[in-house]
Amino acid sequence: MRFHNREKELEELERIWRLCSKSTHFTILTGRRRVGKTELVKQFYAKKPHLYFFIGRKKPALLLEELSEVARTVIEDFPTMVKFDEWLKFLLNNLEQNTVIFIDEFQNLKFVDESIFSDFQKVIDEYKNKVQVHIIAAGSHITLMDKIFTNSKEPLFGRATETYVLKPMQFKEVSKMLFEIGITDIESQIQWYSVFGGIPKYYVMAEEQGLTGKDIFSALRILLFRDFAPLKEEARSVLTEEFGREHPSYFSILEAVSLGNSEMTTIANRSGIKVKSIAKYLGQLVRDFRYLDYEIPVTEARPWKSKKGRYFLNDNFFKFWFKYIYRNRSDYEIGNYDILIKKIQQDFESLVGREFEKISMQFLRELNTQNKLPFAFSKIGRWWRKGSEIDIVAFNEDSKNILFGECKWQNRKTGIDVLTALLDKSAYVDWNINDRTDHFTVISKSGFTKKAEEFAGQNNFTLYTLQDLKRIFTHP
Repeated sequence: MRFHNREKELEELERIWRLCSKSTHFTILTGRRRVGKTELVKQFYAKKPHLYFFIGRKKPALLLEELSEVARTVIEDFPTMVKFDEWLKFLLNNLEQNTVIFIDEFQNLKFVDESIFSDFQKVIDEYKNKVQVHIIAAGSHITLMDKIFTNSKEPLFGRATETYVLKPMQFKEVSKMLFEIGITDIESQIQWYSVFGGIPKYYVMAEEQGLTGKDIFSALRILLFRDFAPLKEEARSVLTEEFGREHPSYFSILEAVSLGNSEMTTIANRSGIKVKSIAKYLGQLVRDFRYLDYEIPVTEARPWKSKKGRYFLNDNFFKFWFKYIYRNRSDYEIGNYDILIKKIQQDFESLVGREFEKISMQFLRELNTQNKLPFAFSKIGRWWRKGSEIDIVAFNEDSKNILFGECKWQNRKTGIDVLTALLDKSAYVDWNINDRTDHFTVISKSGFTKKAEEFAGQNNFTLYTLQDLKRIFTHP
C-alpha cells in the first residue's frame, strides 16, 4: 500500500531539516501506537543521510552494543562503548551535516537506565551549536513522553526544539486507503472507518490479510474474531501498558463511555467509581492519555465556565473494543465468535450512525473550505440542552449566520418529520436569537421523501445524500 496523506507533517519536517544547517534541532513526535509515526519519519528521511535506532527494553550494555552496530552502517570504525554519553558524543562528532537521527520508542530509555536522560541532556546542551543534525525522538507512550519533556523536574525539560502529536487520519484520507484495497462504495467505507478509525496500520493489515474488496464483517472475522486474529490482543496490550497498575479503573470508565454514558455522574454510576474520585480519572483521560474528548455545547459563550460538558471516546477502534469485546470478554476468550458477531450485526447500524455524525461534520468542513455553503462558518460542533439535541451547529460570529444540521443513518428515506423537528429545535438555541440568519441541512444515508424535498425547498434547507459525500471524499 502506498504512503497516504501527511503532506503537512512532511513539509514541517522538511522545514526543520533545512534549519539544521545552522544548529541541531531536537524534535519530539508522539502519537498513539499504529498511527504512523515511524512510517512518517522514514518517508521524510528516505533520500537523506540518516540513522534509525529502536530503543528496546534491555540491559544498558546490550542496548549500547545494538545501537553501535547500527551506527557502524554509517561510521565503520565506531568503537564499542560502555557509557551512553560517550556513545552519543562520538556519534555526533562523526556524522555529516544535516543527518537525521531517528530514535524510535524513546521513552523506553526509562526502563533501560533512567540516568541516560541526564547524559542525553548534557550532550545536547554541549553540542547544540557545534554540530548540525536533526534528532527526532518518537514515542507511543504519550503520557511518559510528556513527562520526560514537559516536567520541569526532568533532565530533558525544555530541550526539545519542536513537539508534535501525530493524530489519526480523517475520513477523507482513510477513504483513499480503502479505495486502494478495493473498498470503493461510500457506505462500506463509512462502516470500515466506524470500526478502525484513522489508524493507517489497520488498513495495511487488512490488505496483508487478503481483505481486498471485502465487507466489514469479513474484516472483523479475520482481524478480530478468530483465535489467531492479528488484532486480538491489540486494545488490551496498548491500554494496559499505557495505564499501568490502575488499568482496571480506566477500563471501567472507557467501557461506560463506549456504552453511551457521557456525563460525569452517569459514568461514575456505570463504572462503579465514586463521583468524588472519577473527576481525576476523567481529567487524565482527556488531558494526559487523550482517549476522551470533553465537549460542551458549541454555542456556549464561556466554555471554560460551562457545566454542560460531556465525555466521548475519540478512538473508533477502542470504542468498538470496549462496547462489543471487553464487555463480552467471557464469550470472546472462549471463542464464541459467532455469538458476538450476531450481537454486533444487530446493533451495528447504531454504532455507524454515531460515527456518521462526525463524518458529516468533516464533510461540512470540506464544503466550508471550498466555499460551497451559504456562508463561511468559523465554529462547528454539537448542541444540547435539557433533553433537546442537534447533531451539528455551525456559525459565524461576524455575519450572524447559523447552520443547524441533522444526520440520519437509516435504511429508509428521511421524512418531513425530521426536517420539522430540526426547525422546532433550532428555536431553543439562544445564540443571537433576535439577530441571526438561520440555515438548515439534513444529511441522509438513504435520501429523502418527496414531501421532505418539497419542505426543504420552501424553508431554506439543503439536503445531502451519500452521493454528495462520495463526490467530496472518494477518489476515482
